[in-house]
Amino acid sequence: MNRFVIVVGVSGAFLLGGTLTALAQDDHHDDARQEERHDEHVEHRQEVRRIDDAHFRAHFGHDHHFAIRHVTLVGGRPHFAYGGYNFEIVDAWPHAWSYNDNCYIDFVDGGYFLFNLRHPGVRIAVAIV
Repeated sequence: MNRFVIVVGVSGAFLLGGTLTALAQDDHHDDARQEERHDEHVEHRQEVRRIDDAHFRAHFGHDHHFAIRHVTLVGGRPHFAYGGYNFEIVDAWPHAWSYNDNCYIDFVDGGYFLFNLRHPGVRIAVAIV
């Protein structure tokens, strides 16, 4: 009986160690994926194409609302057109947002962001393409 308990204990420890190793590897892969997404976001921020200031003031910013309504996928990434420009949605689309909500695009912290009037305080990065 003692031998059985020892064998079961050793086997259990071995299985637990393998499980913890697998979980640690999954965490490492998740961290790597998050780092890749962060790097992509930074790349988009570094390659910012600018909208002419006069055109921006006339068509963009908090006072110029629009509803996206129509999104197209280009290379698996969502795009929309507004104000004479095509934009790629860089960040994940918030689940509470609708493409019919009134939004606006503003230039903040060196990049363009989409803001939703129904959800103040939340913004998603967009890039001019």
